[in-house]
Amino acid sequence: PYAAAAAEGAGYALDVLAARGELDPEGPDVEAFVQEAVKATTMHEVGHALGLRHNFRASRVYTQAQLADPSFTREHGIAGSVMDYPAVNLGTPDEPRGHRGDVFDTALGPYDYWAIDYGYRPAPPGASAGDEKRMLEAIASRSAEPLLAYGTDEDNFLGVDPESLQFDLGNDAVAFARKRIVIAQDLLRRQESRDLGPDQDYALLRRSVSFAIRDVARSAYVLVRQIGGVRTVRDRPGTGRDPLSPVALAEQRAALDVLTSSLLSADSLRVSPALQRRLATDFSERFDA
Repeated sequence: PYAAAAAEGAGYALDVLAARGELDPEGPDVEAFVQEAVKATTMHEVGHALGLRHNFRASRVYTQAQLADPSFTREHGIAGSVMDYPAVNLGTPDEPRGHRGDVFDTALGPYDYWAIDYGYRPAPPGASAGDEKRMLEAIASRSAEPLLAYGTDEDNFLGVDPESLQFDLGNDAVAFARKRIVIAQDLLRRQESRDLGPDQDYALLRRSVSFAIRDVARSAYVLVRQIGGVRTVRDRPGTGRDPLSPVALAEQRAALDVLTSSLLSADSLRVSPALQRRLATDFSERFDA
């Protein structure tokens, strides 16, 4: 599932950057772009091979400012762990290019080092079973550190946790969703006047429109989970954190406001009849055909 989701995210990012004229799909920079997408996927799957589970809270550990800093994301990645399903890191059209971080998560995060340390650190020579237990307890005692935040499949699929989500990014869910809506709206506007060459296919337009709508749908889900959301953590007593804590009322209201004013308004995602007539079926895709 991750590989398929990552491929769509890369496709969407490429469409967005190409539509803005920031990345030429036929230019020399595309190879590096694709290699970074492949690297992010490979790191995630190798993590599974080493025994790591998904960590869907890791995409929430960095601020929007950090994610917009190229030097920060190059060193630290865009999430606290490669075991998340983070959204691709995109800036809005009016943000200067120099104030945009890496698109993909290509650096190991603090959670990854911590989890591997717990699972693979060898006990010192001559250590007893009790010594090894104390060593592991000392490593595990760091669980409340913000950069080691953890939430996995059960928190995502079965719970009401507003942070253990797929395809979110950054510590401000409302700001994230608002930005994604702006990005999608801009992409849809650009498709209205997009000229296709004789060697291209109308399915390119259909793909871009579909990518934009699906990304907004994922952002809407992030917002919905904030409303009535209850943060769940797995701490043992003594960390100073309650195992359950509701989302602040102001944040819930802000999420609801974005849903009602941006997504549910009549002109939220405009696709003109003229563009709709150009969204041809892709007959090379079985489900379309």
